[in-house]
Amino acid sequence: MLPRNVPSLLLLFSVVLVSALSWPLAVFAAIPHCAPVTPPQNTQPPPLFPKHRRGIYRNNQNIEVVDATPQSPPLEIDDPGVPDKGEFEINLLTLADSTEDTRNIDVLRVDANYGVVLCRRGYELPTQLKIEFPVSAAREGSAPYRFGLGTAAIGVKFNFYNDDNRGLRVSVYPQGEFSGASGVEKGVAQGGQTLVLPLLVAREFKYVTAVMNAGIERSFHGSDHGNMTAVELGIGRGLFRKLAVMGDVDSSSTLDFKEDRLVSANLGALYEVRSAILYIRTGHSLFSDEGAHAFFVFGTKVLIDAAKKP
Repeated sequence: MLPRNVPSLLLLFSVVLVSALSWPLAVFAAIPHCAPVTPPQNTQPPPLFPKHRRGIYRNNQNIEVVDATPQSPPLEIDDPGVPDKGEFEINLLTLADSTEDTRNIDVLRVDANYGVVLCRRGYELPTQLKIEFPVSAAREGSAPYRFGLGTAAIGVKFNFYNDDNRGLRVSVYPQGEFSGASGVEKGVAQGGQTLVLPLLVAREFKYVTAVMNAGIERSFHGSDHGNMTAVELGIGRGLFRKLAVMGDVDSSSTLDFKEDRLVSANLGALYEVRSAILYIRTGHSLFSDEGAHAFFVFGTKVLIDAAKKP
């Protein structure tokens, strides 16, 4: 039986979800739009790796396929792509991280993203606004699970470099993580606030797409962990029109590489079902200062084009 406070948590969670889906529209309305650019008169051959829509897109043969770029979710590694202008990308997922003595579960995590295009002196900068928050549960040993709101995050991804001929794309993705006192007290959220500053790089090849992330995490105000660094490498490939597989190796530690060390490997898959994407990921630690970790994720991704006229 669920604890009595779970219905209240779900009600609060629904209110926050509605806010998450509405706040990007107000931000977008205040952003100046770039003036239309006159296309060049000279004709050039089509690029080898044209930029495509996230999630589901049409390839050079006009066939609808699922995006095989290593991405979060289902993996930990993030790709430099952003949603199209005026498009929502909503992820609803469940995530579990288990060790011999502890169980940490995001019973329902909402990852809401919105695509905008910033304009400066005629230059268009594809940008993603993001808010993420979970209802989490945790327990140690045989103790009962404790439920509460876990660590939330907000962020802005700037996709500042795209080379369609080489298939090279680069973004920066500053994020802030924070949590409430109740979640920290129950052990389902980390204390303090954290500033995350990653660099995201993707390179398309003929048969696979590779992604690399490198960044630092700066903790503030009573956080229970120190400043961290992380490096992640991933690779993905489409097997069939509706199925893509991907994997990554993630490493993190304190800045001096002496504490909180964790190296893990993950394998994930995405499958298109009626314009939505289902995904799954399983992983295990290769090395950890806290003992062996096992990871499991499943969820769905939905793309909603708010700018599209009916």
